[in-house]
Amino acid sequence: MTKRQVFDPGPRTQDSRKRSSLSPESCVLSPQQPCLLITAGDPCGIGPEVILKALSRPLPSGVRWSVIGDRAVFERTAHRLRIRWPSRVSFLDCPHTNKFQPGRTSAAAGQAALDYLNTAIRHCRQGLAQGIVTAPVTKWAVQQAGHRFQGHTEHLAAAFKTKSVVMMFVSQRLRIVLLTRHIALRQVAAQVRPSTIVETIRMAAHGLRTQFGVRHPRLAICGLNPHGGEQGAFGDEERRILAPALRTLQRQRLHVDGPFAADGFFAQPSTCDAVVCWYHDQGLIPFKMAARDRGCQVTLGLPIVRTSPDHGSALDLAGRGTANPGSMRYAMHTAALLVRHAH
Repeated sequence: MTKRQVFDPGPRTQDSRKRSSLSPESCVLSPQQPCLLITAGDPCGIGPEVILKALSRPLPSGVRWSVIGDRAVFERTAHRLRIRWPSRVSFLDCPHTNKFQPGRTSAAAGQAALDYLNTAIRHCRQGLAQGIVTAPVTKWAVQQAGHRFQGHTEHLAAAFKTKSVVMMFVSQRLRIVLLTRHIALRQVAAQVRPSTIVETIRMAAHGLRTQFGVRHPRLAICGLNPHGGEQGAFGDEERRILAPALRTLQRQRLHVDGPFAADGFFAQPSTCDAVVCWYHDQGLIPFKMAARDRGCQVTLGLPIVRTSPDHGSALDLAGRGTANPGSMRYAMHTAALLVRHAH
């Protein structure tokens, strides 16, 4: 089996601007259907592998699919995995001169990952696509390329001039909303204010209603400190920051219960529609244990649909062919569901 037989998203073109442009001719489905772009993430990570594996399974109908990345990287990955390119998916080549090696990321790889993302943003701004599924980047590699880059979420918010965005992790068993994102643990209490909690929960409730069809959202919120602070014995953030926010939300007729001690809350069945957590690991540890590669992240507040798998670039697994595509597949299916609902 030759590389051409394995990977064949269409003819090459000598014009790099054409290779990275999206047009109705580049998609095989009806232009009336919404289009979702999949960005490759770090070309040295597991992004290309999990994308190819996810695309090898039946795809959600009713949307057009296009992948943005380095064609050479996907050719090598497809050949190694012996995966054929699906005929209904187009490829937007964003070529770079570097020969990226699995597991060995660099500033050049970080720049490439950002180029893929910016290409997708440009197409969404032009109305050629309605959403993005982002494979993981290696943040320090993007930073080494000279960019002040915190992550996909912050970059997309700035690109679309969105004041507030919320990360919601979704699965069949659990939805998690974060008050903070990728910051040091010592900064969490200082960054969260009553207004932060109110705005995050309002956006989460709105997203549950408009994107997930939950008519009357019920949310729960964890405390920051052990045992929810235990009346100030282990910290006063629950009393000083959380309590005023809950009173405001109650006046706004939003259903929010808490604060709950995080160590015991996730061990018990819950009827809430989403759980609000103060920091990354407080929410993501129970989420990943519950989701088991069947969950993803949804960014609320953007003018487009954006989902992503709930894992990183996994440089230690890149090139081995063992990466689990479950979360990428879930991100694709969730994005298709959301964009069809909005279209």
